[in-house]
Amino acid sequence: MYVVTNEQMRILDEETIKRFVPGLTLMERAGQGIADAILELAGGAEDLCVSIFLGRGNNAGDGLVVARLLADEGVRCTLFYLHEPKDFSPDAFKNYAKLAKLRKAGVIEEITLYLEGWEDKVLKGLGECDLIVDALLGTGINSPVREHYAEIIGLINHSGLPVMAVDIPSGVNGTTGEVMGMAVMADITVTMALPKIGSIFYPGKAFAGSLEVVDIGIPSEVIDAAGIDTWVLDDMAALAGLPHHSPEAHKFERGALLVVAGSIRYSGAACLSAISALRTGCGIVYLAGPEPIRTIVQTAYPEIIFVSLPETDSGSIAAGACDLIFEELKFDAAAIGPGLTVEDETAGFVRDFVQRCEAPLLIDADGINAFAGLYDKLKSLSEDRSIIISPHSGELKRLTGIDVPAGPDERADALRKLVVGTGITLVHKGAPTVIAHAGGRIDVNAHGHPGLATAGSGDVLTGAIAGMLAQGAGPDEAARAGTYIHSRAAEIAAELTGERGMIAGDCSDSLPMAVRELEELTP
Repeated sequence: MYVVTNEQMRILDEETIKRFVPGLTLMERAGQGIADAILELAGGAEDLCVSIFLGRGNNAGDGLVVARLLADEGVRCTLFYLHEPKDFSPDAFKNYAKLAKLRKAGVIEEITLYLEGWEDKVLKGLGECDLIVDALLGTGINSPVREHYAEIIGLINHSGLPVMAVDIPSGVNGTTGEVMGMAVMADITVTMALPKIGSIFYPGKAFAGSLEVVDIGIPSEVIDAAGIDTWVLDDMAALAGLPHHSPEAHKFERGALLVVAGSIRYSGAACLSAISALRTGCGIVYLAGPEPIRTIVQTAYPEIIFVSLPETDSGSIAAGACDLIFEELKFDAAAIGPGLTVEDETAGFVRDFVQRCEAPLLIDADGINAFAGLYDKLKSLSEDRSIIISPHSGELKRLTGIDVPAGPDERADALRKLVVGTGITLVHKGAPTVIAHAGGRIDVNAHGHPGLATAGSGDVLTGAIAGMLAQGAGPDEAARAGTYIHSRAAEIAAELTGERGMIAGDCSDSLPMAVRELEELTP
């Protein structure tokens, strides 16, 4: 599924209305989707009371459709108007007029918030309802929330009631994710047609809650013609890259992975990356590391086959290790970097390994640091092989010299420019993680949580992606599937531990459950 900026969505709407569907029809479909989501969330219409806060644009129009549809189902609706109806957008006003019969029948209650004494009316209304619908501002905001809106948003946020935002929480910029002074803190955001990038990038993501997308009928040909190439990394995108195994496959047919990792100081990184690859379904994992960590690895994880490499005086991998690896081991894919250290001799070994490795390769952590300032060399090495790199912003700057911009659009453009036309797939770790593909596509991971900011989390990600690579997924597919599975595993783990107390090992342990979820989606 694509993810769009405000401007891209505006163009899609305008082109659809111009060529295919009237704006009122799109608004009706949006309102129906929101109403359905409310009834599903509440478990039905019986004894349900909903407060709907309305601005004056098309976001308010969606809210008015919701009120009409819910009232038809017997839901008690209280509408809070921040503007006089004469100030509504044309389509919003038409939906306001459609409430006339319900208004006469006394089915809905209407409260104006632009007259004196509105605060008491809001507090009374909120005290009698079960759910708030935020239809105040929508995606059109590009300046700080005005004082009156800010007061209303403050009351909504302190109500203690569940909040459903229409399209995007009011106060969040749909393009940048910026909070424009103040924003509604939603429990669920029901967005129209396609997710808005501001609800996937922080800080906006923290205000959006769970995200549900309503299909309002934007034709595929309109979307295709818009040239959008930024996608949400969701379960369907991950499933498309998930390797499948024959029930008769033996371990080598399920993928043999070589992980080159670890040092006497960072043995945990080696363990986490190797065992995580096994937990994604990889058939066999060789962990090549310095001899001093052998006992640690084999005691913790007997399933890992340890390959002892010569070590430096400080306990990292020595320069002569490459010959041993390529003479003794056969593997379908490799990962190099976790816990290696940046010792000069070890960095030289990394560059030698990458130069000689012909199998699909993931480079992470100190593997990336070994190429600091040598990005052109890495690009040249990618011309005849598949390479995935998975840096955080600091590692990426050391590699390329580029500070990655914070803004979503700018970040995506910078990452895209780094890899277009190369053989490199770039997994930029962050909140959210963004994957840039050599063909120009960008994937934005919508899953995960702050608990992933813990030591060893990146090593688990290395194992998840490399495990997919060894099982036969292409670099783009492996990056998508591994990144999704890693973040979904973190969510599963947090259900038991909570986000704050989750450690990398909990995430690794939950990888099989995340993989099973995807497999259960297979047609």
